[in-house]
Amino acid sequence: MEFIQYMVFCNLFNARLYKKQLRELVFKCLFDEQLEVRSVASITLSGFYQCGYIQVNKEDFEYFSQMSKIKYFIKKDGKKIIITEKIIKRHGGILGLCAIVLSSPYDISNYVPAALILLCEHLHDSDLIQKSVKKAL
Repeated sequence: MEFIQYMVFCNLFNARLYKKQLRELVFKCLFDEQLEVRSVASITLSGFYQCGYIQVNKEDFEYFSQMSKIKYFIKKDGKKIIITEKIIKRHGGILGLCAIVLSSPYDISNYVPAALILLCEHLHDSDLIQKSVKKAL
């Protein structure tokens, strides 16, 4: 991911041809099994949004919003059973919303208020998600 950041920021003029492929790669990494990969993908996406390489659009926002609302546990015999695949998807959605918020440090874009409201709803989620939300706020 760091190589992709370097490649895009140093060759921004030439990298426009690969915008769609790089966007798909970063989105895929947001839902990777490794926490570190997801975190770096969120930072990369935020940088892409901030420099205007990728624009925040309604489809991205709705996708992250939908992913952030996935239920990651089931109750069986009165106990919570956490489903790893679903918590990864939920965390990826949260990190995508965090990227939207962090991409506008100097102004408030159209999607930041709604993203903040959605992030605030997750302040009491699992520790992993809680840390990501607090980091963005």
